[in-house]
Amino acid sequence: MAANRPVTVVVDSTADIPADLGRSLGITVVPLMVRFGDRTYADGVDLGPDEFLRLLQESSTLPQTSQPPVSAFEEVFRRALDAGNDVVCVTIASQLSGTYNSARLAAEAVDSSRIRLLDSGTVTMQLGWAAIAAARAAQAGLGADEVVAAAQSNLQRSRLFAVLETLEYVYRGGRIGRAAQLVGSMLSIKPILTVENGEVVPLERVRTWRRAIERLVDLTRQEAPLESLAVMHAGNLSDAQAIADRLRDLVPPEQLIFTQAGPVLATYAGPGALGVMPVKAAQ
Repeated sequence: MAANRPVTVVVDSTADIPADLGRSLGITVVPLMVRFGDRTYADGVDLGPDEFLRLLQESSTLPQTSQPPVSAFEEVFRRALDAGNDVVCVTIASQLSGTYNSARLAAEAVDSSRIRLLDSGTVTMQLGWAAIAAARAAQAGLGADEVVAAAQSNLQRSRLFAVLETLEYVYRGGRIGRAAQLVGSMLSIKPILTVENGEVVPLERVRTWRRAIERLVDLTRQEAPLESLAVMHAGNLSDAQAIADRLRDLVPPEQLIFTQAGPVLATYAGPGALGVMPVKAAQ
């Protein structure tokens, strides 16, 4: 039986995978674009989380985001195929961004028979964990179809729980989905949000920020036993650190990622947002 071709795993920058981890797994990241006024930045390349939040708080208008150009995916795909590799590309939910479509057009222009595309249906480290699972499968020598299966298995076992200090950013950015029904009552509640089938949806309504944090912890613990866990924040280190400290017992240290949301995610989540992304242990 012929040996599998090596697999290059590609992901877009909304996965928010810590750079060192991504490099160690050989994951190629294609950045989305963030525009403030007349200046455009490549997400995570020209603009990091701290500088982005400073610009966001200084700006009188919201930044705009856009999917990577088709040419950016084409360049990555061609380089991988020229090296003798197949490609597995995992993207942000197609309902939230045109990124999947850019990748699809690029694959058709390069060689779609050797490029597998997977619409994650989600964003940030829920997408990131799927790409990490794919990359680990690729490093183990599995073929492209098995690498895709590893990512799909991870997505089926993962969740995303988030609380935003305000719905203003996700509402004005047009990514609010069914959570739009909550906008008028934001003064009196803090909604726990998730992403389901590419749509931002409310899970619960609680009355205080402290209670929202408690529910993030409770909901995560209900997912146990866990394989891995990510805790993220947008300029809210202290609350995120407190959540991570309370959940450390659920996973080995190397399976806990504590990180800051990248510029594209923070554009919609807004300053102060918190998120927890647990992955259930495989049965």
